[in-house]
Amino acid sequence: MIKQNFLTGEYVVFSLGRANRPKDIKGEVLLTPKERCPFCEENSHLIEKPLYKIYNNEIKLINNKYPILSNGKDYGVHFVLIDTKSHNKNLIHFDIKHIYYIMKCMKDILDMLYIDKKLRYVQIFKNQGVNAGASQSHSHWQIIGLSMLPNKQRYMIDKLKKYRGKCYFCEIDYFKNLVYENNSFVAFCPEDSLYCYEIKIMPKYHITNLRYLDETGLIALADVLSISLRKLNKIYENLDYNICFYNAFRKEDEYHFFIQIIPRMGNMAGFEFSTGMFVNSVLPDIASENLRAIKL
Repeated sequence: MIKQNFLTGEYVVFSLGRANRPKDIKGEVLLTPKERCPFCEENSHLIEKPLYKIYNNEIKLINNKYPILSNGKDYGVHFVLIDTKSHNKNLIHFDIKHIYYIMKCMKDILDMLYIDKKLRYVQIFKNQGVNAGASQSHSHWQIIGLSMLPNKQRYMIDKLKKYRGKCYFCEIDYFKNLVYENNSFVAFCPEDSLYCYEIKIMPKYHITNLRYLDETGLIALADVLSISLRKLNKIYENLDYNICFYNAFRKEDEYHFFIQIIPRMGNMAGFEFSTGMFVNSVLPDIASENLRAIKL
């Protein structure tokens, strides 16, 4: 079965038999030695002075030492958000209060970057684990500001502007593939999931940017993000994953803020790279059913 992803235009092939392929290669584990981890407090001399600190200095923002873009011809900014002092802990170990402060920090950073009129788009993402592209095992996020709007985001905005209803996201029937919900947010497996056990998190009310969440919204977001990741970890322990935030950085009223959690259960290979199509071996309704059934 082949489906087209509404937002991105990408195609996904649901091939259930692929999950039964023999795998002789075991996943790698990224373990940065604590004694030379630049994100541990005792090695703070290895990084620049933090630009921002919150939650008893547990969460810190620094300039990326190896930025994708800088203040040259192709203008941009590149930050690292260190979200814990603990070398061996990550989001699944944090309580709701801790995650709330991470979300609050992101909101503050977006407010700061919004003032920079040279920036057109800001991408917040997390690479957890070597299979997700992380180069340091100490938990952290990256925040990149761009002076242009990437084609993927441009495509999504154009698609949403042409949507004939009030809002594509507001009209999604997510109950069939529900993973978890609270008063303000919902987590579900999209019908056009490109990845096995992909989870989308979105507010139940129309909001275009994380910047506009109030305290109640930030707490609710921390709750749904925590539950979603802990459930995924029960499906596959120590799972590598990416978390991607999608915001309308400037004024796009058609946009609806959402978060995509991408479990890295298999690597893209020749078919995906050569065709631009994705292969998913778990149907979204089965994935959501399995995740719903997990008790935490």
